[in-house]
Amino acid sequence: MFRAAIKLSMMICVILAIAIPIYPQDVWVGKDGAIRSADARAMLINNGEFYIATKKELFKAKNLSEKWESVFSLPAGINEINCVGGRKNLIYIGTKRGLFRSEDYGARWQKVFKTIIPEKNDVSSVELSTHMPNRVIIGTASGIFISEDSGNRWQDISANLKNRRMKCLALNGSIIYAAGADGLFAKKEGVQGWERLYVRSAAEKSLSGEEAQSEISDTTETEEAVNGINCIAIKDDYLYIGLNNKVLYSKDGGRTWTNLSGEGLSGTVNRIRPAPKSDTIYCATTKGAFEYSPLNGSRWLQLYKGMDKNYSVSDIMFDNEAETSLWAVTGKGLYRLESARYIGEQYIDVERSLNAFSVISTNEPTFKELQQAAMRFAEVSPDKIKNWRQEARMKALLPKVSFGYDNSISSTSEIYTSGTRDYIVVGPDDISKGLDVSISWELGDIIFSDDQTNIDVRSRLTTQLRNDILDDLRRSYYERKRLQFELIQTPPQDPKARFEKELRLQELSQAVDDLTGNYLSDHIRK
Repeated sequence: MFRAAIKLSMMICVILAIAIPIYPQDVWVGKDGAIRSADARAMLINNGEFYIATKKELFKAKNLSEKWESVFSLPAGINEINCVGGRKNLIYIGTKRGLFRSEDYGARWQKVFKTIIPEKNDVSSVELSTHMPNRVIIGTASGIFISEDSGNRWQDISANLKNRRMKCLALNGSIIYAAGADGLFAKKEGVQGWERLYVRSAAEKSLSGEEAQSEISDTTETEEAVNGINCIAIKDDYLYIGLNNKVLYSKDGGRTWTNLSGEGLSGTVNRIRPAPKSDTIYCATTKGAFEYSPLNGSRWLQLYKGMDKNYSVSDIMFDNEAETSLWAVTGKGLYRLESARYIGEQYIDVERSLNAFSVISTNEPTFKELQQAAMRFAEVSPDKIKNWRQEARMKALLPKVSFGYDNSISSTSEIYTSGTRDYIVVGPDDISKGLDVSISWELGDIIFSDDQTNIDVRSRLTTQLRNDILDDLRRSYYERKRLQFELIQTPPQDPKARFEKELRLQELSQAVDDLTGNYLSDHIRK
């Protein structure tokens, strides 16, 4: 009997290997699948590479269109990352339990500073000298230490600042500045102790027992208690400090101080960043990021781009020498702020904005159309799962049919023997033929079958893939719209800056095409 059976099955293998890019216009570290915490503590831009430190990890990306890679992580426990510093191949991470160093851009790490005193291990700031490449200085919860060989050997230079917490450090040639709750101090090359530059009053004694050298100008409250200096900044002959919610500056090396106008500034000052090429000063506070310029009427204007203006900003920095953009490090992620472009009080021409939006929307598909195109191209439409379920139930109505065919031939023969001879008698052949057909149904599969379980698993995978694809499409689509609007509304005058924006626009258009099977280009071409 010959039996044949034919069975049709569908198998789908879904491979999820999608890298979610971090786009430069609205960057949230928590949105990257590789970054597990949005609590950004510090940032470093070194040799064109980006480093972001969260509470327990340091992440690295060669550019913001690539996925962030974790290059350093702390084990579970009370240890946390406080600060990050670096230059060229050397990267330093200051934690509550010591200083770590990498000599190969973050590939391998070793602890290079640790003492038996817990407070001295709490590294709050790291500074690298630009004049002496091997000099590294760290401020801790109990003193200041210096290394002249990139961190292999350390010397305690605390002197009269011994056992005092230093929140921040700054270097100006051979002069070292340190600040904390006790004020601002400076140490010159070859001098053993630290000179106090900012004091509660002009008559207060320095820690060394000598008369204080600094005097506070009439614009500073001479009896004001120093609750803590959080940051130091240096530009040319100007020395800036952030004291509570004020910014003070000195033009004579710290002997006299003047309050910078505080109009428009709110929150505790965390970082001061003077612009190298202009008179503009940027400030990070617990209430956001601010810009100060004589062109603004000597007042502070708040900056924001896609972020809540009240986010606490721990640090700000320029991403390149052109000073076109600022990076804001917050407890809710990382943002890119374009200087003098996203000011809270800036006037916006609504009519022109609407006209520009109309121009960039003409002859282009809507996001919903692109969404449908992306699902069709990737074959992840919800209707696909619905059809699977219906077809699985309809399958129970189809019978299982089996065929059988018999064809046999037999012969009959008898043998006779006697004393003289033997002979055989052969009878007629016995021929037998048969055909059978069987039909069966599994009607229970109409209600539930094993195929339903398989569909559920594939449905979850398909849903996850669809969400990832649409998330990528949404990011690319709306960043592309913002970039189109910027090129129409305020086109860059610098050819290089305009080229970069136009190139980024083409990159985003190609990203949309890749996700939709060239639907965007084909639609515009038509």
